[in-house]
Amino acid sequence: MSSNANIAAITAYDDWVSAFFRDADTLSVEKLLAWYVDTIEVRFGNAPPIHGRAAAEQAFRQFYSSLSGMRHRREALVSTDDLAAQMAVVTYIRKDGSEVSMPVASHLRRVGDRKIDRLWIFIDLAPLFGSAENSR
Repeated sequence: MSSNANIAAITAYDDWVSAFFRDADTLSVEKLLAWYVDTIEVRFGNAPPIHGRAAAEQAFRQFYSSLSGMRHRREALVSTDDLAAQMAVVTYIRKDGSEVSMPVASHLRRVGDRKIDRLWIFIDLAPLFGSAENSR
């Protein structure tokens, strides 16, 4: 594969990962669900896995309802074919307007129809739910 082909392949992988996180950052559950197969598995750190679109929808509706905004700033992306691992700093905007930023690593896997069947999110959410003064 030529270096131009490698660049094109990396860009193609980057495009879907970037698009996914761009949609996630809108806090639109509908946009997020459009990415998932019916049998999606979502994991937040060491919490029990969430299985299926309906359970994922409920979890994200609850989580998003506690936020006013969210944005990911990518630090690194490792991807091949339909697997991707992104290391980022995510900034959450609380309902009171305060912000807290923390590192996150996300593992995504797409299947044949280009939908995500696995989203594992490795993050310590404790600072998000702590007091605003402690997160600054």
